[in-house]
Amino acid sequence: MHIWSERPGSRAREIAADVITLLWLTIWITLGIRLYGFLANLAGAGRFVREGGAGITSAGESIGSALEGIPLIGEGVATGVRGALAGAGAPFIAFGTDLERLLLVISALLGLLLIAAALVPWLNRYLPWRIAKWRRLNAAVRAIRGSRRARREPIADSALEALLASRAIHRLEYDELLEFTPDPFGDWLAGRHELLAQAELDRVGLRAISAPR
Repeated sequence: MHIWSERPGSRAREIAADVITLLWLTIWITLGIRLYGFLANLAGAGRFVREGGAGITSAGESIGSALEGIPLIGEGVATGVRGALAGAGAPFIAFGTDLERLLLVISALLGLLLIAAALVPWLNRYLPWRIAKWRRLNAAVRAIRGSRRARREPIADSALEALLASRAIHRLEYDELLEFTPDPFGDWLAGRHELLAQAELDRVGLRAISAPR
């Protein structure tokens, strides 16, 4: 399986695009995580409220334990104090817990939105281009080189050059053909297929018909 083209120029562009994309992903994922961490610190307000409610409940337990030693009425008074302070602390505990969860969820959503806003447009352009290049390259390897290994009588290089030249002359734009030969139609009619075949090989990212050694 080929990951990058064999042609030096195409290979350099693909590697550069992959490296830049990896750096872009790393930068924005890191920023998103840091934004989440910064905003998640605000959840401390919820924890503060919750701990305050827990402190009220704990104070009720402490006071109740102290009052239990009073003869006759101690146990009843202790139970009443515990219940009263527990009832006073419960709303703070519930509100603080809900507030902490809400702030954490908001922090996570904002971090994800930052990452998505930066990465989705980039990947929307990069992935289709990169996948198309990769699929075309590997399909060309199977079609051009794999067919030679699969056949009992491999196709000669000259015959493959003619087939590739035919694809080039019928599929490539004029400016693409002129990059390889100043007279693409003349070469085709005269049977000079080498440069036209190179144009087709360049389009799919291969350097030669046979695998380089």
